[in-house]
Amino acid sequence: MALINPGGPGTSGVSGVQMYGRNILQKIVGNNWDIVGFDPRGMYGSEPVANCSARTIPQYPDLNSRSVPRMPNDYYNSFIEYGKNIGMECEAEAGGRLDAGRHMSTATTARDMLSIVDAFAATEDGQRASQPSHLLNFYGISYGTFLGQTFASMFPERVGRMVLDGVVDPQSYLHNLTHNNVNQLDGALASFFIYCHQLGAQDCNYHTGSSPRDVYERFMRSYSQLDAKKARAEGWSNTTDIEAALLNLKNGILMTAYTPLNGLATLSNDLLYLETAVQEDKLKRWNSWMVLHYGDTASPAGFAASEPQFLLGVLCSDQGNKWYMKDLEDFRPLIDELEEQSIVADIWVKAQLACAGWSIKAAERFAGPFSGDTATPILFVGNTYDPVTPVDNALSSAKNYKDAQTVVIDGLGHAILNSLNICGVVHVAAYFKNGTMPGDDSFCPFEGDKFSIPFQLNGTLEENIAQAGLTSLLG
Repeated sequence: MALINPGGPGTSGVSGVQMYGRNILQKIVGNNWDIVGFDPRGMYGSEPVANCSARTIPQYPDLNSRSVPRMPNDYYNSFIEYGKNIGMECEAEAGGRLDAGRHMSTATTARDMLSIVDAFAATEDGQRASQPSHLLNFYGISYGTFLGQTFASMFPERVGRMVLDGVVDPQSYLHNLTHNNVNQLDGALASFFIYCHQLGAQDCNYHTGSSPRDVYERFMRSYSQLDAKKARAEGWSNTTDIEAALLNLKNGILMTAYTPLNGLATLSNDLLYLETAVQEDKLKRWNSWMVLHYGDTASPAGFAASEPQFLLGVLCSDQGNKWYMKDLEDFRPLIDELEEQSIVADIWVKAQLACAGWSIKAAERFAGPFSGDTATPILFVGNTYDPVTPVDNALSSAKNYKDAQTVVIDGLGHAILNSLNICGVVHVAAYFKNGTMPGDDSFCPFEGDKFSIPFQLNGTLEENIAQAGLTSLLG
């Protein structure tokens, strides 16, 4: 039996198995494992559930070097206000001693995983299992890697086959979600400019000029027109549309960087449409198009519709409520740091802002040290241009656990699920099947065919980005 956690925090493990189990996860971990997903305490199918939501949602206008456009202060304040609203409701509905709110921390979930393993070990299936059934076999993705590291640090002697894919930096997660998160996001976007240039005008309708840099310059001409702060300060008649367009563009780029397998071609269409919308003053129509394709999760209303109490109940509790009752000035250093990392990273702060209203303290939290002499070596996995969990997190975390190793995939997307690099899948499957570690064969080259790229890059993605002069898109 192998447990999975597909990320979040606040994502349903049951839904993760239903969506990805047979077609993807089973191929990654192998057919000799039963894959089990579970909903952590307070969420979805677990009882009691943290059934609370804000009664009111602060409105941000109509959200159905270079001078890089930034989000206005009202955008950030709307998430702070929303966090305070939902925090009050959840304190009243789920903050009691026996309610779910105090028992949603990662430490509690780690203990629950131990209970699941113990329960399985006591069954006939557990006693017949070919692998020691008292050990946790686990595949954690994104936030699931923080859960995995927490378990491995609390119960190192109970670690079985454990793969942590798309690795979260524990210290960043516990403090502010700005260090070691989105610092490769611009690289993921730069890969699009290389992709479009290499395909040519026939296969990339956003193609222009004779180099990836020319495609980037074309993008910047449209992007620089979405100066929401200037529009508001000067009272432009289309200020609301510009603010919404800036947000929708950043959200679209972030979503494409997460799931680039089909997203690169779609982004080409989006940018071409944006260029026309800017020139013809039709941003309202373009905004509707973007919300239709990428959703509205980057706005307060869209965030509210995603049941954020599950995310906040874990994140804010794990952080020890350190952001409770903070205001925009307290968050400003985080926003500034994100703006220095990527041209679209400022919207990443939204969940952290909402912790300003979360007062429920966890019954138990684990803040380290994140290390351990585990019963079985852990296998860490990372993509070089993962937009939110840089591969350096995998490399640094592996050093903290006895005999752990890392598979480095030269690729795009968030974790193996969104790159489907065959070399990486083979390594993970071999590990789950018989415990094989990669050793010196730990680097997986870029597989362009997964992205409908009918050519091979000359060198790594990093080398191609540097050669194109796109290492930094900020200046």
